[in-house]
Amino acid sequence: MRTRRSLLLGLFAVLGLLLLPQCGRKTPVKPPGLAAPEAIDDLVGINVKEGIRLTWRRPTHYADGARMGDLGAFRVERSIPGGEFAYIATVALTDQDRFQQARRFNWVDSDTTMGMMYQYRVYSLTTDDYVSRASNIVTLERGEPSPTATPTPSPTATHTSSPTP
Repeated sequence: MRTRRSLLLGLFAVLGLLLLPQCGRKTPVKPPGLAAPEAIDDLVGINVKEGIRLTWRRPTHYADGARMGDLGAFRVERSIPGGEFAYIATVALTDQDRFQQARRFNWVDSDTTMGMMYQYRVYSLTTDDYVSRASNIVTLERGEPSPTATPTPSPTATHTSSPTP
């Protein structure tokens, strides 16, 4: 009887150990650098009546090239040429659950001074706070908007979000 009980306990222990690796995550774990969004590479800035308007395209992939579905926000930073970049705004996304999501984003820096030079960069953040590499840097002197300050819309950019800081 005691041998049978020991045999059954041993059998359950072996089965438990065999089934244990079957629990949990089923896909390979990504290093944090690959779980971050791809960097924005098309940041542009123009002078508008309200200040300096930054425009960029929505990242759609992670750094490893996989399709991204959890983009959560953008972090905007500004500096003067040669100076340190400092955080100035977060542009939150509210369209994650929508069928049709914004493809381009605008944000206006209204805290600018005429004649001053500014540099900007933008980071993308996922909903669980993975951060992309910095975007391209845009350098622009704050001035009067030109009569043609409205950029020509691209055929792939039909929806624009204009969050305020």
